[in-house]
Amino acid sequence: MCITIVCSIFMVGVIFNYVPQAVSGPDVITWNVALWGGERDWTRPLHRWVDDMAKRTNGRWQIKLHYGSVLGPAKEHFDGIKAGLFEACQFCCSYAPGKTPLHSVHELPFILPQDAQQISELLVALWEHPALLNELAKWKAVPLLPAALPQDGLMSNKPIYKAEDFNGLRVRISGEQARVLTMFGAVPAMVPGPDMYEAMERGTIDALATPWPFAFGSFKIYEVSKYATPNFAPGSKCCAYVANRDAWNALPEEFKKLHMEWYKKAPKIWAEEYKKGHDKWIPIFKERGIEFIELPAEERGKLVSKAEIVYEDWIKRMEKKKLPGRKVFDYFMAKRKGISGF
Repeated sequence: MCITIVCSIFMVGVIFNYVPQAVSGPDVITWNVALWGGERDWTRPLHRWVDDMAKRTNGRWQIKLHYGSVLGPAKEHFDGIKAGLFEACQFCCSYAPGKTPLHSVHELPFILPQDAQQISELLVALWEHPALLNELAKWKAVPLLPAALPQDGLMSNKPIYKAEDFNGLRVRISGEQARVLTMFGAVPAMVPGPDMYEAMERGTIDALATPWPFAFGSFKIYEVSKYATPNFAPGSKCCAYVANRDAWNALPEEFKKLHMEWYKKAPKIWAEEYKKGHDKWIPIFKERGIEFIELPAEERGKLVSKAEIVYEDWIKRMEKKKLPGRKVFDYFMAKRKGISGF
């Protein structure tokens, strides 16, 4: 293979290979992390990670979080990692289509479990597959923290009572999930997180799907919406945190060991943060006057029934690109059954 895999990950332990570095005690290593938007449930545990790494290395690992896309727009984060402009970043597969196509298996409609911790555990499993590591390696990236996003909910300015209500609806939703809605007449749009509020306020879109409920609160979508469909749950975007390969390799062994403790407990830490967000935001949405609509099981079932068509098409598109779509999909489904039981 023309691409050398520079990291390997093992089940549960998730151990990165590295070149040992001789680092003297007083040396300080500084990392910059590129983030978009503001502090929210998805990023809040990062502050704990930063503080813990600084404390446990006696200040020798200083990690700086840069919000608001000041280090680069979301769609260019992989470019920044490859160029070494920063040491770590957020990424969302659907924000930069084509850069990590196999990662989009995690974004297929109605494929994820409901439990937020299990969703992150599935990302851990994905990062154990050589093809996924190869995909990151093309951007000189290695996994940093498997902090996946929870299931999406839906807020809209038109009520959704049945599957047919998506007909003509202009909805912000990621590409693979959007394909199911187009079968019911929806008009999808991919709008980056920082632009969601303006798109809803101006009526450019009628509805949007984003992580429930914290993203609706953090981006203030509830201020420009009338209805909420929390059990829409079409899946989620494949988003997490990666590091520059050279920056990772340059860390001393002791730093890596401390970080890997965080890697192993990341799914639980982020799931706990999402639970706090649920308890915080739901009362705020209701006070704002958002009308909650539960999509009946039979209506949601109509959407789910179309997912298989999208799965097979995704596999064919990956295989056409000479990528192991079938193997990755089957691997993902096997891991999902082992983690969530379905």
